[in-house]
This record gives sequence, structure tokens and C-alpha cells, in this order.
Amino acid sequence: MVCFVSGCIIDPIVPVDLNPPAIETSVTEVPDYAELVGRYNANAAALERVWARTKVELRWRDAKDRNRRESGDGRLIFERPLNTAWTVEVLGDVKLWAGSDVNGFWVFDLLDDRRVYYGAYGQPLARPLPVPVQPEAVPYLLGLMPIDASRRPSPPEIELFNGYFVIEPPGLNLRLMLDPATARPVRIDLTDPSGASVLTCILSGEVAVTNDIDAEVFLPEKAELYPRGNESRMTVTFRSATSNADKIKRKWFDFEGLAKALKPKELVDLNQP
Repeated sequence: MVCFVSGCIIDPIVPVDLNPPAIETSVTEVPDYAELVGRYNANAAALERVWARTKVELRWRDAKDRNRRESGDGRLIFERPLNTAWTVEVLGDVKLWAGSDVNGFWVFDLLDDRRVYYGAYGQPLARPLPVPVQPEAVPYLLGLMPIDASRRPSPPEIELFNGYFVIEPPGLNLRLMLDPATARPVRIDLTDPSGASVLTCILSGEVAVTNDIDAEVFLPEKAELYPRGNESRMTVTFRSATSNADKIKRKWFDFEGLAKALKPKELVDLNQP
């Protein structure tokens, strides 16, 4: 599952330019902020829950300056407001299980030392997670969470860049680059209080999400996550997805139940030094 690669990787782990390709557009004026957010919400609001099959690839450069790669199949499961679960599996064997509920978030790292990392909301983190993003942030990075259109940002509310609309909704620490034709995101950044990007997610392609009401809703086909400050990336490719309620099981968001099933050897409290 884990391999060292030397000389055979052509593309860099982190590209020099993380922007989606510029598009030709006749748009010269930006729309009203509430109208644009309403179009974005039309897709996001229909995705109250998601169950998806994925392929996951992790790439990074280790302490000995070697390119590392790890990949496997997986699932991504989401249910509002904060229930998430995403996995990396090899031949059905879970190697990584990350998730969250309304109280906190966790990562079961079952590769070698079989550790589980747990963090509670509302408390400072004293230790880093072994994954590039906290699990509860993943739905925001995939464009699954509706935005409150009544909370408007300071002017300019919308900017044009390379043919895309760029918005920064107040209170979310997010910067979204939206396709002008679909209003779906092509890039989403997590930002710090100063507005600087701490993680970039590039979204491309589309996968139709089957659902009970035959609505036309979509997930991106591919999400590439790049944390700032280290040479690494996580690529998630969505193979199929549904929002049917019968696919969602409560046990997937139960930390204590998962701990009994996955049997980690060590618990790491991320809120303690």
C-alpha cells in the first residue's frame, strides 16, 4: 500500500499554480451576491446527506526527502449538520477512518501503530492531525454546505478572476471560486483570520448524485487538497454517490462504537499537550 517513488513521478506533488484553468467568458459585470449564493445553494441544499464511493491517493515528501505515496479505495459519508466519515481501504481492510459528529472529530490511523486521534470543538488543538484537514471541514470544501445569503461580505462582495466569481462569505473562513455558468465551486480555500489560505481544494468534473426525488444534483468528480506549508496533497476521486437516506447508518458517526470495532491500541487527545 505504501511505496517509495524515485524518478518515475513526472508531476510535482504541489503544482506551482493551484488555480483552475482560466475560462473565456462574456461576463463583465458581477451578479448580485444573494442571487449568486442562491444559485450555489440550489445544489448544496439538495445534498443534506451523501454516501459516496471514492478512490483516495495521498502523496507527500518525507523527512528523508523521498516522495511517498499511499492509495486505496474508500467511502465518504456526510449528514448535516456535522456527521462525517471518510475512509481509506485496501481490499476491504480499513487503513484510515476519519470522522466527526456534533461534539468533536477523530482519525483512526490503522496503518502501523493503530492510534486514534480525538479532538473536541471549542478547545485549542495542542497536537496536529495526521491528515491535512479536520473531518468536519470536508463538506465545506466539497461545496455541500449552503451559505447564508443574508450575511453579506464587505465590498467588493464578488470579484472576477480568470473568468470565475470569487466570494468570501462572512464567518466561515472560506474563499470560494465559482463557475459562472453553474455557480458550483472549482476552488475552495480555508483561510486564517487574516484571509491567507491555509488549505486549497481544487474541484473538477462532476458526478451525478442519485436521490429519492430525482433532483439534478452533483458532486465534483475529483477533489485535490493542498495544505499550505508542507509538500503534500490528498486526491479524492468520486466514483458514485447517492443521497438516499437508507444508505446512512448512525453507527458510522458514533466514536465509542467505532473504537470498539476498530480496536486502536492508543488514544491521542489532540486537546492535551
